[in-house]
Amino acid sequence: MITKGLKTCALLWLLAGCSSGIELSYYQLPQPAVAEAAVSPVNAPVLYVEPLLVAAYLNTNALILQQSAVQLHKTSQHQWAEALDQQLQRLLVHGLQQALPAYRVTAQQSPANAVRLLVQVEQFHGQQNGQVLVSGRFHLLSGEQSRSQSFALSLPQPAEGYPAMVETLGQGWQQAIDQFAQAIQQLAAKS
Repeated sequence: MITKGLKTCALLWLLAGCSSGIELSYYQLPQPAVAEAAVSPVNAPVLYVEPLLVAAYLNTNALILQQSAVQLHKTSQHQWAEALDQQLQRLLVHGLQQALPAYRVTAQQSPANAVRLLVQVEQFHGQQNGQVLVSGRFHLLSGEQSRSQSFALSLPQPAEGYPAMVETLGQGWQQAIDQFAQAIQQLAAKS
């Protein structure tokens, strides 16, 4: 009889927990203002942005919060509205189009003589101490020239909470895009 009573209590507790309705929050990185697209000349060099590579632990719907040097927490109630690699790729192409108007920037397969950019994102998360980390490597290939370089940014969040974290991650990604654009311009100057 006691066992049946415990089972009933456990079942009621589970049902009550399920009906409490956990609310999910969805986030997207800040979207750039819609600007008039610069028209590149037909003979402009092509910049092919290869599909972005994101560390497997980041490429989930969950926002990541680093709790210690070795512990990462995948949030269950705070989710990306769209896959992180897709958001970063779209913002990368858009940011490079704005920063490099002399290039035709594309994420579509392009001619063999195109400048190619490959970006690997290794960190893209918040830390419990209020910092966000954006880091990885990028590789540029232009004809016989190549360049590989790391990027590592640590930015303070202006306020607590996941919205501030996502906003700051977006700022960090824009700073990384600016670094890529500078490297592309330097590589072009050497050609």
